[in-house]
Amino acid sequence: MKVKFKVKPKKTMGEYIAIHNEVPHLPKKFKKIKDNEVWVREDWWKDPVKKDRIKTHEKVELNLMNKGIKYNEAHKIANKFEKNMLKKKRR
Repeated sequence: MKVKFKVKPKKTMGEYIAIHNEVPHLPKKFKKIKDNEVWVREDWWKDPVKKDRIKTHEKVELNLMNKGIKYNEAHKIANKFEKNMLKKKRR
């Protein structure tokens, strides 16, 4: 599955770093996000390490959700992938 990332200003994103349309209780302003699309806050996308973290997390999360796993469980698993990726980069 291909995930498309769209960079948005902090003003648009508010407190969110990255968000997709599969997030439960999605705020109204994010309802126009398309399937397999992730909106990412610009300040995080500009940082290469944070960008890699976001890409890993969101791709894992969306892939799991597309296989039927609920958001909360997919989010936990994606967090583990993200942490493992960070550990490998520190070595």
